[in-house]
Parts: sequence; structure tokens; C-alpha cells
Amino acid sequence: MLHRMRREHQDETFDDPAAVLEAVAAADGPLTFVRCDLRELRLRDADLSEIAFVDCAMDGVDLTGARLAETVFTGCRLMGARFERVGGLGFRLERCNLFAANLIGVPLPHADLTGCRLAEAVLRAADLRWAIFDGCDLRDADLTDAQLEGADLRGADLGPCDVTRLRALRGALITPAQAGAIVEDLAGVVVSPA
Repeated sequence: MLHRMRREHQDETFDDPAAVLEAVAAADGPLTFVRCDLRELRLRDADLSEIAFVDCAMDGVDLTGARLAETVFTGCRLMGARFERVGGLGFRLERCNLFAANLIGVPLPHADLTGCRLAEAVLRAADLRWAIFDGCDLRDADLTDAQLEGADLRGADLGPCDVTRLRALRGALITPAQAGAIVEDLAGVVVSPA
């Protein structure tokens, strides 16, 4: 039986998307990028399946239409990154900074998004059913038409909530304290314990 070897790139800067795609094509099995600089790269429609990105700087990366089957982003800075129309089962985001990222329609059902910063991220029409948001920053995130059935937001910072945002949270789990803060925001009343 042949064993696939994992290739790894550490502390490298990639200025050209072609260099990343060449590294992917040359890999004999799964590939890992550790502490690499991949900022502003245009990787639209690329097959990045089974790649692990660990502690990488990926601000502004364009992954529109990319295939991300079993792709894992751990501890990456993905501020302003674009994830529209990505596909592939097993795509994961772990403890990433996704401030103002575009995650329209992203498929993350049952995902553990613990520790992700999603402030001002666009999550419109994202599939987030049964996802876990423990320790997540969701302040000013656009959740319009997101599927949140069973999503656990109990450990998340939801930020201010207007009526539109409240409707977007339909089906999600929140704590009594979060519900009280929402009522205070909406009605200007003070919710006190019994």
C-alpha cells in the first residue's frame, strides 16, 4: 500500500496565485501552509481540497467558487476574504479572524466556529444549521436569510440587535441574558431578574 506524504510550506510569501496552484499540483497528498503570506491572492475556482492553512495571513484572498473539500483554515487572518459559491464537504474554519469577510451562501452546517471573529462579516444565505459559535464575535454581521436552525449562539457576542437582525436569528439558540439584552435594545426597557 502506498502512503501519501504530506507536503508543507512554512513561512513563505506567495505573490502569485500560479505559485500556490503549482504547489498544490506538485504535492504528493495533502498539503499544509504554515504561517504563509497569501494576502490578496485571487484563487477563484481553484481546487484547494485537502489543504490545511495554519496561522496564515490571507487578508483579501478571493476564493470565489473554490473547491474546499476537507480544507481547513486554523488560526488564519482572513479579513475581507471572499468565500462566495465555495463547494466541498468538510470545509472548516477554526479560530480565524474573518472580520468583514464575504461568506454569502457558505456551506457550514454543523461547523464548530468556536473562537472565530465574524464581526461585520456577510453571512447572507449561509447554511449555518446546528453550527457552534462559542466565543464568536458576530457584532454587525449580516445574517439576512442565513439558515440558523439549531445554531448555538449562546456563547457569541451578538452586538446590538434591531428587528431585522432579530428576525435573522430565527431558529438559533440564545441565552436568557442575550434575550434580555435584545429586548433592552429593541424596547429601551430594563430587564431584571425576578
